[in-house]
Amino acid sequence: MQVHVPEAAWGELDAWEGEPTGVIVSTGTARPDGANVPGPSGPVWVVAFDEPQYRRDGRGPFDQAEIPQSRLVAADPISDDAWPGA
Repeated sequence: MQVHVPEAAWGELDAWEGEPTGVIVSTGTARPDGANVPGPSGPVWVVAFDEPQYRRDGRGPFDQAEIPQSRLVAADPISDDAWPGA
């Protein structure tokens, strides 16, 4: 599934520069709901980025990353007209 990571507030830890896009390639490391761990709880997905991405603090480049589902937005579907030969 094609996704993007909306720009986070400046106070958020591990924020990405801009709004990277990519494709979900697998499930990530589970973060238990209600556990006292930093960041959001719930499902985590491995996203392979369209191009290498950087964190706001300069770390990177990253080809892929584990991102909580709560921070992902599904990309708009591509219309059939956009496919070659359609």
